[in-house]
Amino acid sequence: MRTVKQFEKETNNVKAPMSNWVRVIIETDEKNPKLLAVITNDDCETTDGLRVRLKPSKED
Repeated sequence: MRTVKQFEKETNNVKAPMSNWVRVIIETDEKNPKLLAVITNDDCETTDGLRVRLKPSKED
């Protein structure tokens, strides 16, 4: 099983934008999950203590 750090490293050079998702919701893995972040194509919002870094796609 890969770690988040490994996946980050594997995807550093990905240039194609994501096209299958309307939004991404990040939450804890609990019986009653806590919302941590919501990410859309051009914006994101997180709970206190978290940070999201967006990598813009570059069109040719």
